[in-house]
Amino acid sequence: MKTLFLLLVSTIAFAQSDKENYLSFSGALDARNLISGSDPTNNESALNYLLQFAMVSKNFEINVGYERFSMIQYSKNTIGFGYHIPLYARIGAMNIKSTIIPSIEPTLINRWGKWGGGISTEQKSSHLTVGANLAYRIHISDSIAIEYLFNALPRVDLCAMYGSASTKDKKSANGIPIIGSNYFKLVYKIGR
Repeated sequence: MKTLFLLLVSTIAFAQSDKENYLSFSGALDARNLISGSDPTNNESALNYLLQFAMVSKNFEINVGYERFSMIQYSKNTIGFGYHIPLYARIGAMNIKSTIIPSIEPTLINRWGKWGGGISTEQKSSHLTVGANLAYRIHISDSIAIEYLFNALPRVDLCAMYGSASTKDKKSANGIPIIGSNYFKLVYKIGR
């Protein structure tokens, strides 16, 4: 365990000498909902996409994003703050650069229509919350990367709609359910 910890610290310390500086545009899909759906979609395939613009300077990232999941009448606007931890590997003659990106994300959740079996025809609402992300990015070239993104978001919209029933069979914090989402993202980088 001590060796593993020393290896991790050494890798992170070595990686910090390479500071990342670029702008990026990205698009992501929630693969699970696209392929097989989930409980909110009655296990029917549905499109849930995320668009994002990011600015990275000296490994610090600020991004703005928009997610839309029309089938469940859900969208969110985000501003994220993260830090890039570059990692390097060598397989034969090929160098592989990847990056771990932890971040926090103040989020505005928007709901509309009859979401959740609403009591009116047009039930509009907005909810403020703060989520957390953990991303693993593999750089294919200087301008293209692919990424796996995990987002944990306290869903205050569900708590407002369903009260204590919203936490049934879910992780929660202070009675607010925390929902995890997985995305696969394509990133286009400008500058270096």
